[in-house]
Amino acid sequence: MSADSDTAVSAPSASTQVAVDPRSLPQPPGPRGDTLLGSTLDFKESPLQFACYVQKAYGDVARFRVGPSWWVLVSDPKLVHDMMVERANEFQKPAIARRLWEKFLGDGVLTTEGEVWKRQSRLIRPAFRKGRVAAYGDTMVAYTERMMADWSEGEERDLGEEMVALTLEIVAKTLFDTDVRQGSAKVGEAMKVLNVEMLNHIYMPVPLPRWWPSKANKRKIKAIQDIEDIVADVVKARRAEGEDRGDLLSMLVFSKDEQGDALSDKEIRDQAMTLFFAGHETTAHALTWAWYLLATNPTVTERLQADIHEVTGGEALTVPLLKQLPYLSRVVDECLRILPSVWVFMKEPIADTELGGYRMPKGTQIMISPYILQHDGRWFPQPETFDPDRFEKERARVIPKGAYVPFSGGSRICAGRNFALMEMRLILGTMLQRLKPEVPADLVPEKEAVLSMQPKDGLPATIRFIQR
Repeated sequence: MSADSDTAVSAPSASTQVAVDPRSLPQPPGPRGDTLLGSTLDFKESPLQFACYVQKAYGDVARFRVGPSWWVLVSDPKLVHDMMVERANEFQKPAIARRLWEKFLGDGVLTTEGEVWKRQSRLIRPAFRKGRVAAYGDTMVAYTERMMADWSEGEERDLGEEMVALTLEIVAKTLFDTDVRQGSAKVGEAMKVLNVEMLNHIYMPVPLPRWWPSKANKRKIKAIQDIEDIVADVVKARRAEGEDRGDLLSMLVFSKDEQGDALSDKEIRDQAMTLFFAGHETTAHALTWAWYLLATNPTVTERLQADIHEVTGGEALTVPLLKQLPYLSRVVDECLRILPSVWVFMKEPIADTELGGYRMPKGTQIMISPYILQHDGRWFPQPETFDPDRFEKERARVIPKGAYVPFSGGSRICAGRNFALMEMRLILGTMLQRLKPEVPADLVPEKEAVLSMQPKDGLPATIRFIQR
């Protein structure tokens, strides 16, 4: 990484008021980088490694250039909380994120802002209320048991691929009431392509138009089409049936807005594509990392398995039983802290403003990394130690607001948070009833931090069934 930097300027005191003209404030310090490309090449080589370097070298508010745009990395929990909660109306999802996803997700709840987002959120959030989410529990357990039934003692499996396939099947069944088991491999490959090709857009000052016949464009368009075809088939079938099955897709197909108008085919497509992606990809990677952490922390695993066996007595895990497994919840929280699949999210100010005593011009790309925040020893003592009990109630009280943000926060907190947390607990708990986590003894997976963070070459694991 280049150590050449802009001249560091001391930030004004914490008492700086927003009323101060932002133009009179200094820019954050940071690497100067190349004259033409800024820090693009360093960032492209390893986004996570570069972000960690910037925070360590330049502090909690640091600026660098990627392509034609200035980015600011914010790693102060108070400032993160301010942007997400206290000053949420001053910051929005950045244009770069909308540009990255618009051809894939369209105008879905992840990409829209303002009144459009509020309308969509009102339509979608009822599907993720606790009562409805709890009804999905039996499916999550049954599909996990179906997956393990195909496994044999001693065989090698890529847990990353298995988790992508499993969570895809679960989200399709619970949210769309359909079985896509035969298409899971195709969708998994499509997601890999989209992760790489869409990230490449960040580094291009003028991205190639969709019609340009490059190999990258062809790969991206095919990946989008593969997923879109599955969603389109389900939407078409539901319209033809004319039956509300109580799942999310039925709600979208048959719902009315405040004026009594039904959603258009495009609106349904955009929301379905958004939930199809967001409902499984990041959870799959989170489960993969969790299996690695459990395999490399046997003391935690043994304690957790003893808890699960005591509570279930060997019977299937159910949603009501989760209340009796607080340690399982803490394990999941700690997995999401130490290896979060959502390693970054972004904001941008809607007008010139101040943040942390620095000037933030309108449209500045503000980068927030849960990985960096959650590995900071100031907020999490011994941050590299896998310690689920740091989320025990009394210890958790001292964690600053804005320091633990695996699902973002504020009004834009992930709508599927309860769904994802329940799914992780049920899947891990069900697997641990029958399996001993085992990965190669010398394995240290390389973190591939693109749109989400995953083990670069998957997670090789040996299947070991528990003999009770």
